[in-house]
Amino acid sequence: MNKSVVQPSSLQVNKVCIDASLALKWVLPEIYTDKAQELLRNWITKGYALIAPTLFIFEVTSALRNKVYRQIITQEEGFSALNQIRHGRIELITTAYDAFYLALAKEESCELWTADKNLVKILKRHKIRWAKWIGE
Repeated sequence: MNKSVVQPSSLQVNKVCIDASLALKWVLPEIYTDKAQELLRNWITKGYALIAPTLFIFEVTSALRNKVYRQIITQEEGFSALNQIRHGRIELITTAYDAFYLALAKEESCELWTADKNLVKILKRHKIRWAKWIGE
């Protein structure tokens, strides 16, 4: 069976998908922090869009909580790091986890209610009005 392989020339060069482990290196002194910060500066200079799945913010929060719990960083350092990442230029994209809820609500022709404000904000941009945020 001949499977299609994505060649580098077909990749979008104006965006970069990042994960929580990389973003944490931007705000905490860890191994490869210098390299991670260099990559970030380079991407910003080139005007790249940084994207991540909505799960990203939960992974960042969990990792920071674990570092505070294990006393690797202070609670203040954890809050500071979380705020820096949350206020960065990272666009959160709806992923498979969110899609299960969306698919069920669509299939059952009902509203989807969530406490995830970012998810609803993203969905409204795509004209999905039946997703409701608890704060509305």
